[in-house]
Amino acid sequence: MPDFVLRCTQCGTTYPQDYPWPVCERCGGLLEVEYDYSTVRIPEDFEGRPVKQWKYAPLFPVSRRPVTVGEGGTRLKRISSSPDIYLKIEIDNPTKSFKDRGSSVEVTRALELGFDRLAVASTGNMALSLAAYSEIAGMEAVTFVGSGANENKIDMIRNKGGRVVQVDGDFNDAVRKAEEYAKATGSFLAGDYAYRKEGQKGVFFEVIDQLGFEPPDYIFIPVGNGTLISAAHKAAVELRSLGLIDRLPRLIGVQAEGAAPLVEYIRSGKLRKVEVRTGADAIAVGYPMYAEQARRAIEGTGGEVITVSDGEMEAAADEIFRRAGVCAELAGAAAYAAILKRGIGKDEVAVAVVSGGNI
Repeated sequence: MPDFVLRCTQCGTTYPQDYPWPVCERCGGLLEVEYDYSTVRIPEDFEGRPVKQWKYAPLFPVSRRPVTVGEGGTRLKRISSSPDIYLKIEIDNPTKSFKDRGSSVEVTRALELGFDRLAVASTGNMALSLAAYSEIAGMEAVTFVGSGANENKIDMIRNKGGRVVQVDGDFNDAVRKAEEYAKATGSFLAGDYAYRKEGQKGVFFEVIDQLGFEPPDYIFIPVGNGTLISAAHKAAVELRSLGLIDRLPRLIGVQAEGAAPLVEYIRSGKLRKVEVRTGADAIAVGYPMYAEQARRAIEGTGGEVITVSDGEMEAAADEIFRRAGVCAELAGAAAYAAILKRGIGKDEVAVAVVSGGNI
């Protein structure tokens, strides 16, 4: 594990590795893992090792044996050669979404810090993943969900042994309740925070690895809270700083038309909470916590943000099934829907992250 501190993304205050809360006590900003990259040790045979989430452990903030059930190593399936289009099929993960990558790192880190219970707010996939990993780790998981949460996913969470608390409100209201519960009970506050973001870098690491460390022109990424796209940006910068790639792909954020606060934020610089009107529950976030980091990821790579309708996601999900034989949920099909809507040049290379399949 490389040396690191936790730094507030808002005021710059630093905290030691064992600081147990993911939010700055001074200003309320999100904390970020900041490595001393001189302490990163990449094995000599790194590039030749099989592609798997924990291959990238030298860039994860944990030192103990990980809590893992075989996450990562998901397929990168080429579905078109002119233009060159790939699907990164995160449905291959144990609980059928990219959330397993963050859960593995987050639960491992919670154990390192001495916790036996965690609290999380979720629209469904993250809580399902955390319930599974917490069960393996012998931890209790308490999930807070908004009133619009997917009932099928709630049932799956309970089947994994997770406790579910339904909140009268949306996802952001559930976040506040999870924070209150964690403080009151001394629980580990899990969710879209620093350690989950570190684990989610694995999606980008694997895409680049599977392409022979030759970055594509674009990576299309669904955006709810903005954690995945900001994780991809951090991973890209890390690989470039380590000399493993020489350029950054353009990161294209994709939001549902009925939940697109990032679009206005990038255009006007003002983040406003929007009323969510979409069936794509995994990205149904009206006020993304990582909006500023998502903006930096998009602008820092020359990318853009695109909105797609529920109908466009449905059509993309149908085509994903025909081309790849997997059933993507609406949010999982959002990135490919954006490729179909925007288009790319015939000589360009694009990857769409198929983020989940918990229908």
